[in-house]
Amino acid sequence: MNLSEPTGLASFHKFVERQLASEAIVLMSPEEALALWREEHETLAAIREGLEDVAAGRTKTLESFDRDFRQRHGVEGAL
Repeated sequence: MNLSEPTGLASFHKFVERQLASEAIVLMSPEEALALWREEHETLAAIREGLEDVAAGRTKTLESFDRDFRQRHGVEGAL
C-alpha cells in the first residue's frame, strides 16, 4: 500500500478503483464504500504521523514506556 497522500476526490477515486478490481465494492452500498475509504484514509494518516514521529526522534524505549505506564497506573512489577 502506498503511503503517499492523494487527497479528496483523487484519493477516493483510487480507493474505488482498487475495490472494483477486487470486486469487494460490489457488496457495498455507496455509504459503506465511503465509510471504508474514510477509515483507510484516517489509518494512513495515523501511520504517517507515527513515521514522522520516529523520524523526528519523538519516541521512547519500551522500558521507559513500561516504567511510566506502571507508575501512572499504579501497576507493580517490570518487564
